[in-house]
Amino acid sequence: MVVEPDVLVRMVISNHLRGCGYQVLEGAIAQDVHAALAGGLQLDCVFVEVQLPGTEDGFTLAKRLRQTYPHVDVILTTGIGSAAERSVELCEQNGIVRKPYQARDIEARIRSLLERRKSLKRP
Repeated sequence: MVVEPDVLVRMVISNHLRGCGYQVLEGAIAQDVHAALAGGLQLDCVFVEVQLPGTEDGFTLAKRLRQTYPHVDVILTTGIGSAAERSVELCEQNGIVRKPYQARDIEARIRSLLERRKSLKRP
C-alpha cells in the first residue's frame, strides 16, 4: 500500500509498482491503512510518507503497525533530513527513503523485503 498525501507522487509510484506486477492500494492518510486492515485485506508492505495530514503521521502509523501487525513491512519516505534518525527505531531494517527517490529503487526495496520474508518462512 502506498500512503502519500500528494496525489501526483502517489500515482507515479503506485503506477510504477503496478507495472512491476504488484497489487497496489493507495491512500492519502494513515486511516486508509487502518481501514484496509480492518476490512480484512492482507498487506505485505506499506510505503508511507512521514508527513501525513490528520492526527497520525507516518512515524506513528509505523509504530502502530509494528505493534499490531508485525508481519507488515513499513518503508518510510520524506524530504525532511531530520526524520532519518527517528526512522531507525521504527524500521531499522528498512530505514528511510529520502525524496526525491527513484521508483525503481522503491521496487527493489520492496522486492528485497518480500524475498526475505519468503526465505524466513521456508523450513
